[in-house]
Amino acid sequence: MDIVVDTNVFINGIFKDDEFCKAIFKLKTTNNVTFVMNKEMQNELLVTFATILLEAYEAKKDKLGQIKIIPLMTSLSKCLWQVKEIDHIINTNYCIEDKSDNKFVDCCIDGNVKYLITQDKHINGVADKLLEERNIEVLSPFQFYTKYKTKQL
Repeated sequence: MDIVVDTNVFINGIFKDDEFCKAIFKLKTTNNVTFVMNKEMQNELLVTFATILLEAYEAKKDKLGQIKIIPLMTSLSKCLWQVKEIDHIINTNYCIEDKSDNKFVDCCIDGNVKYLITQDKHINGVADKLLEERNIEVLSPFQFYTKYKTKQL
């Protein structure tokens, strides 16, 4: 099953130890789902990840020395390993309040992906429209994992 996963799911799973985000990563690791990404999504994820690491390093370097970067990089590597990379062709304007969120919607359309996993209020705000117009279901990590486990997908 192909899914599009928003950057916030990666960040919450890796840095905030969100159990449902991590459960989605496990589904990917066991080849039950495939992450579909375009270059813009990959770039956002890598820049966000690097920014968080640099901020954490700066905040802790005086107190604790170096942060443990290897486990964090391993988690990110597992998430990005064997993703289905697609070209960003369509440019929609569903997310008017935060236009940068449109890349996730565009990826669903370009890749013919039915499920967009996010915790973003701008994407959630257009969920009904996406379902009605594009047959794209916007789900939180909890909703997706629960539906997956109960075979509702």
